Amino acid sequence: MIKRINYCISEVLLCFALVGFSVQAQTRLTGRIVDTDDRALPAVLVDFNNGFIRTISDNEGNFSLTYPDTLTNSRIRFQAFGYKTKSMIVGRGQQSMKVVLLDSVYGLSSVTVLAARNGRFSDYSAQTVQMSMFDIVTNPAAMADIIGNMRVLPGVQTDDNDGRLIIQGGSPDESQIYINDLIVANPYSVSMENVGARSRFTPDLFFGTVLQSGGFNAEFGQALSGIVNLNTKEREQMSAKTDIAVSSVYSGLTHIEQKPSYAWRASVDYSNLFLTEKIIPSAYECIKPYQSVRSDIFLTKNFSPDTRMTAQFNGSYANGVYAYANVDSMESENSLTQSYLYAQTNFYHTFDDRFSLSAAANMIVDTRSNTELLHANGNFSAQNIWNHSKITLQYRSHRIVNRTGVEFIFNPLRETYAPSGYDYRQSLQNNLAGVYSDTKIFLSGNLTASAGLRGEYSVRMRKFNVAPRLYMAYRLNGANIFSVATGDYFQLPSPDYLKMADNLDFTSVRKVTASYSYVEKESKLQVDAYYKKYNKAVTYSPEGFAGNSGNGYAYGADVFWKNNIHSLEYWATCSFNRTRKKYDGFTEAVEPPHVARYSANLTLKYYISSLKSMAAASGFISSGRPFYSSDFPRTKLGETPHHSRVDISWSFLPKQWIVVHFGCQNVLGRKNIYGYEYSETTPGVRRAVTAASERFVFLGVFITLSRSKTLNQLKSL
Repeated sequence: MIKRINYCISEVLLCFALVGFSVQAQTRLTGRIVDTDDRALPAVLVDFNNGFIRTISDNEGNFSLTYPDTLTNSRIRFQAFGYKTKSMIVGRGQQSMKVVLLDSVYGLSSVTVLAARNGRFSDYSAQTVQMSMFDIVTNPAAMADIIGNMRVLPGVQTDDNDGRLIIQGGSPDESQIYINDLIVANPYSVSMENVGARSRFTPDLFFGTVLQSGGFNAEFGQALSGIVNLNTKEREQMSAKTDIAVSSVYSGLTHIEQKPSYAWRASVDYSNLFLTEKIIPSAYECIKPYQSVRSDIFLTKNFSPDTRMTAQFNGSYANGVYAYANVDSMESENSLTQSYLYAQTNFYHTFDDRFSLSAAANMIVDTRSNTELLHANGNFSAQNIWNHSKITLQYRSHRIVNRTGVEFIFNPLRETYAPSGYDYRQSLQNNLAGVYSDTKIFLSGNLTASAGLRGEYSVRMRKFNVAPRLYMAYRLNGANIFSVATGDYFQLPSPDYLKMADNLDFTSVRKVTASYSYVEKESKLQVDAYYKKYNKAVTYSPEGFAGNSGNGYAYGADVFWKNNIHSLEYWATCSFNRTRKKYDGFTEAVEPPHVARYSANLTLKYYISSLKSMAAASGFISSGRPFYSSDFPRTKLGETPHHSRVDISWSFLPKQWIVVHFGCQNVLGRKNIYGYEYSETTPGVRRAVTAASERFVFLGVFITLSRSKTLNQLKSL
């Protein structure tokens, strides 16, 4: 039930992204942007026809856009910090171009500041896959959810009853979400049992969404399997407009202003699942429909050519009451309440053409409460405070880029559990200090190497770790890239474990990856292989004693293929994974119940200009997963049936500035089984664990108001 609320919060983005379609014949222009050494330039702003269409080059320097054939000629501009702006004429019907940007003294200074934000320096592995906002909002499987869209990427699995990322066999808590290089605590919306959570941030805040699964440099820590790095928009990518959304579960208003030295964005929305529950009830009895109110503010400001700042705030409040019965037919009522406040600021300053400084800090206050957890009239409440601060000094020369910095995570947690007259209170101080240094060397025009070293100290555990990381890539004939990476990755035990014992240590992974990529215009083929070795995984006994006696391994391979045929675009992924771990309550190494050995995804998008529409479909299939019982924690009792789902969407444009959108997830009504709930009173009795809702259907109307009545978010992609 709660999962569905945020589907609609971001649906407006999908529709606005499609407003630019028309019945005119169109030409797709593709190109590649490089520097004077023929190295690909990612994150270059491509401005076509004075802002009519804008896009961003990907990690391989490729870009694509579509323009009407009625244009006899138009000017296209390429702008990137560190390089001179270049302007060219696009002739009628032109389909491809190669662009070479020259270094500039001013730009070179700025790029040292913005390298990490724009992903240039943190593009550590060929297994890095970058997605635009358009990729996210036009995927019917994602419904404009950043994390939901990751399902189409290599090595990634997600569950409808959880929603968090499962990367290359790792558990959901082994990945982290970063915004402008800072970890965001609890980036998922509140959800009830067996309902998938969604990311609480909308994709139109960001111009680049990067998944790094094959390895990441030493600046990024506290993740064993992968990170998602989100980079907020620049001032040039924000245009003045007002967006209005009215849908079956969501209404919202967003306004954007752009000024010569700054730009800001503000939005507010309200969601209520009353109508949805009446039309398509979930497996739970809805006593009080889930509702939420959310607001966010974003500001980017240029104080001078050498100094810039971004600031953002997100606040939300949500509640709902539902009832359900367990496998033993015991009914309970659960009330959920959450308030979430998030603030972050990033500061960038350039000293000269070689040195620059970046400083950043965030603050999160997450307060939630649940009732009827284990006992009648029971109540659980928690307040989690999170602060991540870092300062980084960057040095850049013609062939070397070095980033060295320090960071600190301040994380107090307070919990109260009150079952029927009792009051248990517990607090936890989980602070971490870190230092890191990374050097990237351009050995030649085709050979790149990176070496990094990261150290961390846990104040609570009094433990220290050192994590070396190495990466090397070779480009053959421009389109072929071979790479290899190895490194150590550490992560603190979760607060639930730290409450059980004071003598715990970091869990670690040593990882080796090899990758091959072929990139040609809009096509990308990627083949990855990896091996992970787990050490000091946290385990606990039935008596509640925790330790670091766990270990294990994971290995696998992924194939990813993205291409388009005329008006049809497709993304395809096939993955294999084998994981065995001793962790949590398992007393020996087992196949984790959250990992499927085989999985495949296919996403199709078809543009129908004659109908002013875009049709999309997405489907996945995966092998069954092992399941266990608490009575037999070491014995694999079997595997669930295979999992599959088909999602569809249709967007129609009656006017240039009006969009009608329809979407349906799990259109075939497939009931996937993610495990079994066993009776506590009757041996042998069990019930399948499935998603709370078999389908989700959405219908909305979205309007963009601007002076020209032609402005839409397509130009911001």
